[in-house]
Amino acid sequence: MPKRALIIRHNEHETLGENYTSTLRDHQFELIPLNVFESAPHFDEFNPPSLSELDLIIALGGALSANDDYPAIHAEREFFAEAMSSGIPVFGVCLGAQIMAHALSGLVEPTGGYEFGLRKIWITERGSRDPVFSKLRIPLVPTLHGECFSVPDGATELAFGYMLCRDGTFRRQSLAFRYGNSYAFQFEPQLTLDELKIWNRELAGDYELMGPLFDPAFEAEANLREFAGYSPMYETQSREMLIAFLENAGLAQPNCQEEASN
Repeated sequence: MPKRALIIRHNEHETLGENYTSTLRDHQFELIPLNVFESAPHFDEFNPPSLSELDLIIALGGALSANDDYPAIHAEREFFAEAMSSGIPVFGVCLGAQIMAHALSGLVEPTGGYEFGLRKIWITERGSRDPVFSKLRIPLVPTLHGECFSVPDGATELAFGYMLCRDGTFRRQSLAFRYGNSYAFQFEPQLTLDELKIWNRELAGDYELMGPLFDPAFEAEANLREFAGYSPMYETQSREMLIAFLENAGLAQPNCQEEASN
């Protein structure tokens, strides 16, 4: 019997990507879409299946804020809180991670800058020993965000980084945490080169949000060029991290675990 994964999307251009989609299907998951962006501009619809019908929740990014006073965002925060308290694993990316943090009474706020490109991260000691996060062996990740979260009480910080703010100062920001069997990422583990090409076309205006210290055209070209060379390694690491996440939650398909270890 297939397992069921709810895939929550907040932006039509931010998808799960073939790397993660194929991995989940290899592990016998049925993917259930929930597209929050379809109820724009009021964002008044969030109608997921019952938690009893789900085995996994993956929530992706978007331009909304976890602090927004939209009915869908309120409902999503409550949904995540109930899921995590029930032990249903949540894999949150960017906005999805921020909504997770908010649901756990963490703080979500503007960073004072904006990131769109590859960035070095610092993995904490506990992150380096984590059965899931330790699969990220090269600490270089693609980012796309202008807000950040605090690590909620009861959660473990796995990685942090530094944002170059618009005023020229640097700010430390948490980039990943674990809460039980749920994980939050303030970067894009699902990103593939094909998806970045779409982002560079459809989200090109986001480079301008980085501020006067950055040239949007240069950043767009450099981001695509750098990720083109790095994406094969990154996709391999990210796939291993997703498989480890499924194993940690008891959701991995046994024959797929054997293939991944060979």
